[in-house]
Amino acid sequence: MKLFKLPDLGEGLPDAVIREWHVAEGEHIAAHESLVTVETAKALVEVPSPRSGTVEKLYASEGDTVDVGQPLVAFADSAAAAGMDDEARVDGVGAAGRPSAHGRDRREEPATAADSGTVVGKIEQSGQLLGREVAPTALPRRLATPAVRALARRLGVDLSAQRPAGARYTAAEVLNLAQTGGKSPKTADKATKPAKKSLEAAAQMSPARRAMALAMSRARDQVAPMTLCDQVDIGAWWGEQSATLRLIRALQAACAVEPNLNALYQNEQLLPADTVNIGLAVDSPRGLFVPVLQDVASRSDHELLLQIGSYKRQAHDSGIARDDLQGATILLSNFGGMAGRYATPVVMPPTVAIVGAGRTFDAVVPVDGQPAVRPQLPLSVSADHRAVTGGELARFLKALMASLSA
Repeated sequence: MKLFKLPDLGEGLPDAVIREWHVAEGEHIAAHESLVTVETAKALVEVPSPRSGTVEKLYASEGDTVDVGQPLVAFADSAAAAGMDDEARVDGVGAAGRPSAHGRDRREEPATAADSGTVVGKIEQSGQLLGREVAPTALPRRLATPAVRALARRLGVDLSAQRPAGARYTAAEVLNLAQTGGKSPKTADKATKPAKKSLEAAAQMSPARRAMALAMSRARDQVAPMTLCDQVDIGAWWGEQSATLRLIRALQAACAVEPNLNALYQNEQLLPADTVNIGLAVDSPRGLFVPVLQDVASRSDHELLLQIGSYKRQAHDSGIARDDLQGATILLSNFGGMAGRYATPVVMPPTVAIVGAGRTFDAVVPVDGQPAVRPQLPLSVSADHRAVTGGELARFLKALMASLSA
């Protein structure tokens, strides 16, 4: 058999958590078809199959943590059927006369047992290489992004049992299946079973928390932070509009005034961005997630609110796809929904600025020369002083307050 080990997915963490297998033992899978969804560095990542073949063994169950470089899947190999010992094929060096891990000389093996590499099927001994693969016995699986698969799990929809038209599942199809009864009894049973581990224990071991620790360590070592705080009167709209949406639009306006805060600092160069891509800090029991609202200027208020709601559900239930966690040019943390007025938000490189919004409070302020009780929104803006001047930070905060007070 041929072993496929968990590869380094480039997230800087030494392991990953198995979230969903897309194949079972004994099933055939094609090369590059989705093999398993794992969670690493707080993102959901689909790992494709490196080859076509029949899955002989899965080395981990859903919820298990697998180290990078450890066995993930074993594929059945036709050469094993020719009499070659499976362990010798995995641990041995090859057919060049070098001893295997068991001390046997490969030259003692019959010629028919020579290592055929990763080719599936019989190799004809002629001038041409003819690879004959076993045809799959089931209909080909449709693809789906990790976010769509997470939505299906949350709604109890079994995608493996569905065969609607199209190359890839969409969120709309999953919602329709949930409404029309395409739910998975297996998923429903899981939802009713008591958790084996406490929520606190699971949270402490989650990839999201470990990724957060790494990100904060980089921020501590790489950023020269400065923070400026103020408060703004929001009586003109408070209680009638979404505070998060108003913050997003105000941040967009402030970036137009001071574009150097909507930028990346890399290789000692300040690189202002062409679009405002806001990384929205989302708190969850599993750790901190920072999904990205791409190009907010081109999106409607309704689209942004739907996307924010979806990110919050994903962060709480299943994790967020890696693509949705990349590309931020500035960060926003609306911690005021819980507690606290002012903070020192942490800038996460390579971005250079983060806006923190605190808990609103009533204060007596002058209005037309007379005292009045008005709602106030506390603001805290941190920036990387390597890339941003104090004047730029102050002008950015002033533009932010002007937009929020209107």
